[in-house]
Amino acid sequence: MLSAQLLVLLMAGALGMAALSLALPVLPLTVAATTHDPASSGLVTGVTAAFTIVLELLSPGLLHRFRVRPLLLAAMLVQLIAMAGFAGIRTLPAMLVCGALTGAGFGLVVTATVAAVGALVPPGRAGEAIGYFGLCASVPTILGPPLALLLLDARGAGAVFLAGAVTCAAGAISVVLQPAAPPAPAASPTGAAGAGGAGVLAAVGSRGVPRVWLAFACTTLTYGAAVSFTPVVLGTSGPGSAPVFLFVFGVTRMLARVAAGRAVDRIGERRLVLPSLAAGAVALALLQVHAAPAAVVSAACYGAAFGVVQTGAFVGMLRWAGPGRSAGVSGIWNMAVDAGIGGGALAMGPVGAAVGFSRAFWLLPALFALAFVLRLTGAGDV
Repeated sequence: MLSAQLLVLLMAGALGMAALSLALPVLPLTVAATTHDPASSGLVTGVTAAFTIVLELLSPGLLHRFRVRPLLLAAMLVQLIAMAGFAGIRTLPAMLVCGALTGAGFGLVVTATVAAVGALVPPGRAGEAIGYFGLCASVPTILGPPLALLLLDARGAGAVFLAGAVTCAAGAISVVLQPAAPPAPAASPTGAAGAGGAGVLAAVGSRGVPRVWLAFACTTLTYGAAVSFTPVVLGTSGPGSAPVFLFVFGVTRMLARVAAGRAVDRIGERRLVLPSLAAGAVALALLQVHAAPAAVVSAACYGAAFGVVQTGAFVGMLRWAGPGRSAGVSGIWNMAVDAGIGGGALAMGPVGAAVGFSRAFWLLPALFALAFVLRLTGAGDV
């Protein structure tokens, strides 16, 4: 049974993460409309991801010096200001500042929530704590993008960003109303509280880790491009539209992450990841049909493949690095996700502007194929 304190904390974390999930699919469209330059459409998303990574790296030191409640509250308020700025100010410099604030707030929300959950759950239930956080992080990514696109169609971009501000305000209120302040964590179950620069460097320097990380980063680039630019390629209404694609993708990704966690120890990480990478490449090629039911099938298969790869990449890097470097592995795993979100959006803008976004989307199956080759040629992979 979850304690009231843990329930409130999880709800606050989910609300804090929801703002970015709402903003991601709308930001490229908004930037392109502001600048009248499709090549710059991924710029704000790239800045957001960069500041997310910076705060994730700085968070261990902040968590060592400050208690969780004021850090979470500050992160929610920073994101609230950023969402309100997006809603009311439409110039590129202002949007870049708001993107930086959004990334900083999101990075701190994620690491502080993980650390607090780890501090509230007994050491013998660390796996349970990871599961709780996984649920907390999955719900916004499943519901946020499709809801944002539906709201964009109905009320415009300003309404989407105001909705993000409201979720941040609700998250801040949840933090203030917590039954008791979470204790300052010594370490989190996923290593976020201890993933300092030394731990990251040690993990990266471990034999086998760079190849697994690079293959995983190729797949996260596809996610950054897909969540940002499927509204352009598929449109925002109809059974084969971006809201449907992103919702189906989010659900199958979450289910696959859970299933892969149980399967990877039995059959081995590489044996699970290789067929998933091949399936993901085929699924993303199928996306070129640009209509239902192909887009829905593509979303389901792509989400399942990406979910398996997410779990498999963490397990694979941990086995190469060793259990003592779990904090560093957690750090570089999160960096791959955040860099992929920003890098995919940032690169797809100019490429799509140059050759057309439909043609540019052929890069997505190519990236999954490259990841497959990297893992296939990794002699001695676990």
